[in-house]
Amino acid sequence: MSALTAELPDGRERSEWRGEDVPASEVAERLLALNREHARHEHGHAATRTLNLLVAPADDVAPPALAAQLAGLSNRHPSRTIVVREHGAPRLDAYVAVDCTIGRSGRVGTGSGHCHDIAILDAEPERLTHADSLVRPLRVAGLPTVLWLPGTRVSRAQAPLAALAQAIVVDSGTASGSALQAAFTRAGALDVARVRDVAWLRLRRWRRHVAARFEHPGALALLARVDRVELRSCGAQQASALLLAGWIAARAGWTIERLAPQVARADDGARGAGNGTETACPAWSGSARRLDGGRVELAIGPPADPRRVGIHALALHAGAASIALRAPVAAPDPARAFAAALGMFDTATPGYAPALAALLAGMAAA
Repeated sequence: MSALTAELPDGRERSEWRGEDVPASEVAERLLALNREHARHEHGHAATRTLNLLVAPADDVAPPALAAQLAGLSNRHPSRTIVVREHGAPRLDAYVAVDCTIGRSGRVGTGSGHCHDIAILDAEPERLTHADSLVRPLRVAGLPTVLWLPGTRVSRAQAPLAALAQAIVVDSGTASGSALQAAFTRAGALDVARVRDVAWLRLRRWRRHVAARFEHPGALALLARVDRVELRSCGAQQASALLLAGWIAARAGWTIERLAPQVARADDGARGAGNGTETACPAWSGSARRLDGGRVELAIGPPADPRRVGIHALALHAGAASIALRAPVAAPDPARAFAAALGMFDTATPGYAPALAALLAGMAAA
């Protein structure tokens, strides 16, 4: 076990402690001691936390990628961050740190200075089924608690930590192809009223764009006769495109009857396909049923120009008539959408639950 305080070259100061095979009570004591030490520091360190951020990464999340994303949050959302990870050893290992940026005046809390702290807990699977008991003593009283679930699989700590959180952040856009169904299913199994899916938040401008177009009576009349919906997107935006299709179906009163990714074969000549594997940007197809019983074909595929990112285009066809919409703005910044998910202390995400339910019904039937 060791403690260390150091001034870093980039103008930050950090105090940290590591322990192996420690009781949970000692982790809380060490974190409290580090904060007290910083409060007495000559620079007048002051914590500027805005939330308790619980993080339960799935086993498909690489530690360096998680560390990079956490580092990018410190300026936008300084927090008491508690990461709960699984390891095979039958013990609790811990790392705690207080990290401060010194402002231009030389004092933390003035200019650009701020402090935040982190606790990383590594525990065996059995202990993670009671992860709430590990993190309760570490939370800051009076601050909202947000649970972030990186990755596409279910962490053993997910259920106990979800019980402590006012909001749960996921990003369905980190999955692709058939794995998207698992990502959406995980979101649907949570308390959807508390879920903030980053893939949904990336749709804010697109949803406004679509809603504004259908304020026109002629467009609304055409919606009642639509027989085909086409969406063009790829990469992380494919989850958003599917959610946009689900939202349109839910708003129009359609029932999605089937929705599945298309698997390309070697003889298809598709980009990135071969030996029966999925392409890097698979197409999705399916169908929905209108209120009048008419059938709507759903087609979600890559843009003609593979260099394009985000949702490129949306078209709704009704016979010979069509409504075509291009991207209203440049592709959204993923980091901003993620930060927005953490900053929304009002947990309501209108439209998400029916859009997700419409998608899951179609995927389950495929």
